[in-house]
Amino acid sequence: MKTEMTWNEFCELYYDTAKRAAEVNLTKLGRKLGQIDPHVDLDYVRDTAVLEAMEKAYTHYDSSKGTKITTFLSTLVHNAVVDTLEKESKAAAKQQDIDDVKTVVKAIAEEEADGTDGAEARKKLIPRLRAAMDKLSASDQIILFYYLEDRKSYIAKSVEALKVSENFVSVRRNRIFKQLPKLMEMTRSEYMKACYDESTVFASNTTTFKSIIGRGKISVMREEAMAAFRVRQANPILPSLNTDMLAELLCNECGF
Repeated sequence: MKTEMTWNEFCELYYDTAKRAAEVNLTKLGRKLGQIDPHVDLDYVRDTAVLEAMEKAYTHYDSSKGTKITTFLSTLVHNAVVDTLEKESKAAAKQQDIDDVKTVVKAIAEEEADGTDGAEARKKLIPRLRAAMDKLSASDQIILFYYLEDRKSYIAKSVEALKVSENFVSVRRNRIFKQLPKLMEMTRSEYMKACYDESTVFASNTTTFKSIIGRGKISVMREEAMAAFRVRQANPILPSLNTDMLAELLCNECGF
């Protein structure tokens, strides 16, 4: 978004508007569908839709295109409510835990280690985990960060940072633990392209990038040599947070 406002300032101006729009859309959908599955947490649907719409508006709204921000936000909220309600209606009830994530991390570590020690395995793990976390939403990255930092205070810190309910944070944590293992199973080529600025590498050394993607095990030496080309995406809500930090914390959590 082309503005000097911080995330908190943006929320103060538009969060209530987005929340009211979400409630109106849920009411209309309830009438249209006749009945919404009673197992669906409508407060969670509302909060999810509002946060998703707010993130997109904060990041992408451009006043030069002539559309009022309230109109743009209203459209985003409507779409988010419809999508979230559909997903929640289909969602499985199984609760996920950090242990599910640890299992996958340890399996990747064994694959990458190839006889090396824990420190070497950690250096290989960091880019792989970071690539997966880059695919999480900004709000999910924040919840995961606070969870890994301190399980006792993560809910309160997430509520303060994101302006959402405690229930929302708890549900999202469960969804993060369900999503991360799948993201970590991306192919070698997928995670290398997610980690590095392909255009920059190609401009400097086409052969190097192609050979790294094409090889099997990624050596620590090659990972360090490619460090200059790593893509580090800033979190628009919490700029001090990046996925390198998340990967480091998750490695610590898993004992690497």
